[in-house]
Amino acid sequence: MSLLIWAGVLPLCLVLALGLLRRPIRLFFEELHVDQARELFHRQREHLEARFVSALSRLDPGEGSRWEDAHWHDEVFWARDRQSRHFLALVCVHFGLYPDEPLALCSHATAVFEYCNRQWRAEGKRLDEIRPEEVVGRNRRFEPVAIVHPHQRRLV
Repeated sequence: MSLLIWAGVLPLCLVLALGLLRRPIRLFFEELHVDQARELFHRQREHLEARFVSALSRLDPGEGSRWEDAHWHDEVFWARDRQSRHFLALVCVHFGLYPDEPLALCSHATAVFEYCNRQWRAEGKRLDEIRPEEVVGRNRRFEPVAIVHPHQRRLV
């Protein structure tokens, strides 16, 4: 009788433990790939920007030529899509008539690059008239990803 009870209780405990640990385990494995993804993005950035404009040109040739003349910012804002769990690189791009124009007078957009299956995708996804740091604040679909360098980690 005791063996029969354990045969029912043990699987139930394992299922409960898996349910409780699923999110921390998933987060752990996601964070393992963040540094690798960031490094890969920086190495491939120029090529990714070209693929982004090319993909955008296939969707809308007029918009593609507008993006070819745009100014791409150096900073990258890292985020994660809450639905797909894909890691994202958000880059601010501004469009203006003159290179010295103040950013406040220029129109701007955010280029979205997606890391999926250990490779970066540049599919021409963009968010118009919004800067990368505003994307996370305004859109609940995206969450910021804090980057912690190994030499900055502290034991708690």
